[in-house]
Amino acid sequence: MPDLPDVALTRRSLLRSIAIVGGLAAVPALATACGSDGPAASPGGAGGAAKTLDVLRVALPSSISSLDASKEAGIMNYVVALLCQEALVGVGQDGSLQPALAESWSRKDPKTYVYKIRSGVTFADGTPLTADDIVASLDLHAKKGSTSAFAYAYANVDKIEAGGPAEVTITLKQPDASFAWTPSPGTLLVTSRRFIEATGQDIGTPTGKILGTGPYRVTEFAPDSHVTLERNDAWWGGKAPYRQIRLDFIPEESTRLLAMRGGSVDVALNVPAEQIDQWKAVSGVELKTASDRSLVTLAFNTAKKPWDDIHVRRAVAHAVDRDGIVRSVLRGHGQVATTVPDPAQWGGVLGEAEVKSLYESIPQYGFDLAKARAELAQSSVPGGFSDVLTYPGSGPQLGRAALTLAQNLKTIGITLEVKEVPLEQWIAELGKHASGVYLGWYFATTGDPSEYIQQLLNGAFVGENGSNIAEYADDEVTGLLDEAKKGTDEAARGKLLGEALVKAAADVPYQPLWWGEAATAFGPGVGAADFGPYFFVGPWAANLSTRS
Repeated sequence: MPDLPDVALTRRSLLRSIAIVGGLAAVPALATACGSDGPAASPGGAGGAAKTLDVLRVALPSSISSLDASKEAGIMNYVVALLCQEALVGVGQDGSLQPALAESWSRKDPKTYVYKIRSGVTFADGTPLTADDIVASLDLHAKKGSTSAFAYAYANVDKIEAGGPAEVTITLKQPDASFAWTPSPGTLLVTSRRFIEATGQDIGTPTGKILGTGPYRVTEFAPDSHVTLERNDAWWGGKAPYRQIRLDFIPEESTRLLAMRGGSVDVALNVPAEQIDQWKAVSGVELKTASDRSLVTLAFNTAKKPWDDIHVRRAVAHAVDRDGIVRSVLRGHGQVATTVPDPAQWGGVLGEAEVKSLYESIPQYGFDLAKARAELAQSSVPGGFSDVLTYPGSGPQLGRAALTLAQNLKTIGITLEVKEVPLEQWIAELGKHASGVYLGWYFATTGDPSEYIQQLLNGAFVGENGSNIAEYADDEVTGLLDEAKKGTDEAARGKLLGEALVKAAADVPYQPLWWGEAATAFGPGVGAADFGPYFFVGPWAANLSTRS
């Protein structure tokens, strides 16, 4: 496939540290895995040693209200859904595009992508996967008027066609160098046309559930309690290691720790930084941490007073002690974010030296309360004002960071009420774009730097349910980003993305806080040798193995 290096990025030597973000070196390479027979993101999966336990018990830090990630695209929705559903392409543990339901793909021209569908794949209900099912799944997001959370990713799609039972062609309106990532798990989870037509609006509910081709199928969904999965023995990737998986929603962090100590949990996600030592002390527990490519950022609603005033935005940006947050709240398990994508996201687009030079040119608003007061004094509200900042209960570290900001803002005359809300409510509020200030918490599902940049800075994505939660619509920035999407030369695309980051930073629609690090606890006997940034972006339970 000689044309694939333009669209398929890989990351080599992920353990080779660089000086930033606890960083992971990233370099371009050919998409050599295009002819692979194994499932994406499952290098040690079904072929590895099976766990002796029959049931895997998993503690999740928040509940979900829908199994359908296209209706509620929170990270925990993906953690559940990706055990059951797959995409055309996957994301390997090195951050590269990998085969999944498409065993190979090619770009015929800058606007045309052709996918060869893997043979012998069946859904968990026993029906065979066809190209028509892929078309139906894509149409859920690409059809005109779609309300899917993934619709933004398909706005540039002109046609989706099945070329027989095993080939799908996607034609774009305009070239888009990053489109190759679109039919990956972040914005495509395949189901069957028959299931779509039979289930309709009940997809994702306790009644309708979800249907996919993955290693597990949902047998029970209680939104405030748990999800139960049974193994799909017909999975094309082989026999998954557990007959059953039960995922319990346990928002309270100390309760999750007690559950692990008591032996009622085998895997626990989102271990808080301040509890890491306690988790490590539990007999038989292995705690694994890795940069997870996540971003936590303040987002200022530039369409709402007084946040439409750049002096207000600068004042708040100067009032954030990012170094202090990483040091005290995260206990060093994270890195101060100086822009939207972390430096390791640029593999195949810009080299390490170019990324370093770019990041040094991006305007910064360091912690300085004197400058914060001076900016507020120049604003439309020199005497201060009040507002509310919410954070999800599944992210206590976000709440602690917000409280430190509120304390600093109080000294310059701004009253910020910090409120914890359920994850589902927080996601819904982000979509409404009605508040003045938000905490954004994002997890990369691709290895492409434009994932965050386009979603957060392109003016095409403002408005209710748009991904640009700052309502930031600058013609120059949007023009740069649109031009970057059309290009096929990666160096030129990287230059355009960099120019957009520099210009946008001067307008302060966001104040990035930190790039995160995930901590997951694996109980006695459970191993995860390939734990890394993309561990949960795929059929992750099939990657688990026996640990002595």
